[in-house]
Amino acid sequence: MKKAPPWPYNALTGSKPLKEGQSVLVMGTSGVSLFAIQLAAASGATVIATSSSDEKLELAQKLGAKYGINYVKNEAWEAEALKLTNGVGVDHVVELGGPGTWMKSLAALKYDGEMHAVSAQGKFEDVSGTIIGVLIQKALHIHGVQIGSRVQFEEMNRLISNASLRPVIDRVFEFEQAKEAYEYCARQKFAGKVVIRVAQ
Repeated sequence: MKKAPPWPYNALTGSKPLKEGQSVLVMGTSGVSLFAIQLAAASGATVIATSSSDEKLELAQKLGAKYGINYVKNEAWEAEALKLTNGVGVDHVVELGGPGTWMKSLAALKYDGEMHAVSAQGKFEDVSGTIIGVLIQKALHIHGVQIGSRVQFEEMNRLISNASLRPVIDRVFEFEQAKEAYEYCARQKFAGKVVIRVAQ
């Protein structure tokens, strides 16, 4: 692969493949970064490139980036990326900066966005044994979980009904026993749910 490094293609076609019309923030203007810009633009995405040089940003835009952010002149580049996406955030970040830029890259993402940690800038030993190092080395995915959507709720209810599932209730307290219920929970002796009945 002398001309086309595989990392950006792997990033953009991984667990959540890039779709036409989505937005991509690409960190830097290295060979990997510039090829990621080309791939994303060819896929019909809106590409935002970052670099320390205006001249390099001009090259990035010639290769398909719609916007360029000079992170030396604009240290709040994640805020600029949000501004360019009308406050929504980007769908994908191709992250090559390493630990020093992860938080800003995550801040630039939209809800349910995807950050592709292609490498850690500098020596790998700097992140070896850390969460970041393990994520990159083993190509792992961490899924931030909130309560879920209405569609997921309906799907869950169908599964519960079809499989006759029931939640495990450890103990039920009456409303007047609320203090006792919290004390019981604090002892961490329960297995399953502890319920406070508020009405008959």
